[in-house]
Amino acid sequence: MTELASDVRTPAAQYIRMSTEHQRYSLDNQCAAIAEYAERRGFAVVKTYADAGKSGLSLKGRDGLKQLLTDVVSGQPSFSAILVLDVSRWGRFQDTDQAAHYEFICRDAGVNVHYCGEPFENDGSVVTSIVKTLKRVMAAEYSRELSSKICRAHIQQARLGFKQGGPALFGITRFLVSQDGTPRFLLGPGERKGLNSDRVVFMPGPQNELKIVRRIFRMFVVQKRSIADIAKRLNDENIPSTDGALWSRARVKSVLQSELMIGYYVFNRTNHKMKKPVSRNPPDLWVRTRVMEPIVNPKIFARAQRLFRLRRGYQLREPDMIASLKRLFREKKRLSQAMINECPYTPSSHAYWAHFGSLPALYRTVGFMCPPTGQRGRYYSDDELLNGIRRLHAKFGFVTMALINAASGLPKYKVFTKRFGSIVNAYGLAGFPTTKSERIAAARQRASARRENKEVVAVSAEEARHP
Repeated sequence: MTELASDVRTPAAQYIRMSTEHQRYSLDNQCAAIAEYAERRGFAVVKTYADAGKSGLSLKGRDGLKQLLTDVVSGQPSFSAILVLDVSRWGRFQDTDQAAHYEFICRDAGVNVHYCGEPFENDGSVVTSIVKTLKRVMAAEYSRELSSKICRAHIQQARLGFKQGGPALFGITRFLVSQDGTPRFLLGPGERKGLNSDRVVFMPGPQNELKIVRRIFRMFVVQKRSIADIAKRLNDENIPSTDGALWSRARVKSVLQSELMIGYYVFNRTNHKMKKPVSRNPPDLWVRTRVMEPIVNPKIFARAQRLFRLRRGYQLREPDMIASLKRLFREKKRLSQAMINECPYTPSSHAYWAHFGSLPALYRTVGFMCPPTGQRGRYYSDDELLNGIRRLHAKFGFVTMALINAASGLPKYKVFTKRFGSIVNAYGLAGFPTTKSERIAAARQRASARRENKEVVAVSAEEARHP
């Protein structure tokens, strides 16, 4: 802010704003016009509030105007008037009442707003009110028309295969060409075109990045790794993302979902016109243009998109999810996690789990009773499990979890734990000692039995030598 002083003139603040639309609204030009007005009307500019390169569509991001209003509302501003070039510099608010509201705040605090470049006096008369309202409507309409023109131009350029803003994805390079298509040079990170007539096109990135892109698709599609796990693995291997940054879920997801990986540039997916909240456009408004050769196999890309659709099962209605599962049950006569994940018309098993709490509970809703499973999905009765422990004990003289896991006719020890509460409980039900004292006594008995057996063997051998 610039501060000046005057003992004779009325102290005033000037507010200047410039977007990027026209040179005639440059900050210097605005200051010159306001200074000329101040000189004629007896004002002395003692403070300047500026918003350079800011749109007038909303108050968001306009720190200069925010500070001006704050100083006015505080009740002790160092000025008694505000000088603005014209109504459009005050704002191109789509709701004309918003512009009037901010002006009212200033006037209510005893600080009048003067529009230095307008042909009317802001004196509160009926004619002035009508003209100001008309000017505000014209300013808003100008922004709407400009926005429509820019949108149409972007869409036309996108149809021709030219990039329309935004950062480059990992594995994609930006190449600068002239208006007639003459190649110029590659654009590095953060670099932009220097001439408005130049265009930017897409090209596949370096070979090392392309290998990583294909590896990301393999991990997601073939190895069934989660996006978070892929990002962690890449970071653990010190593989940098775009601009050398770390990988995140959003970066991995952008690679997996961008159609640039199969050579197509898709534009106009979303609508952010007039600084409104971002909304999705219907697919018939999208612009899809072939711009280069595919980086990954289109079939692999299609499988990745299907996995994303299945993982978005939380967006489905629960009755629809159950109906698709009933259909699968009628076709297969049974259900499993693998069947659900492989089915083309059901959400993923994770989506079902998120909705219903557990897969067995879900199975019951469609009439399928899932038996407890052991190794390779086979069901083992309690007697089969306990008899298996007894066979191991009879063979080795003891039982451990390692022996259970290695046994060919038994499931893993976790099945015993789940069925009987703990592996120790399973040992007890099989008739083997479970407490420490019982185990020690049983060990002593086994040792004594082995000694007696050795003695019997030794006597038999001696008798055989000396009949």
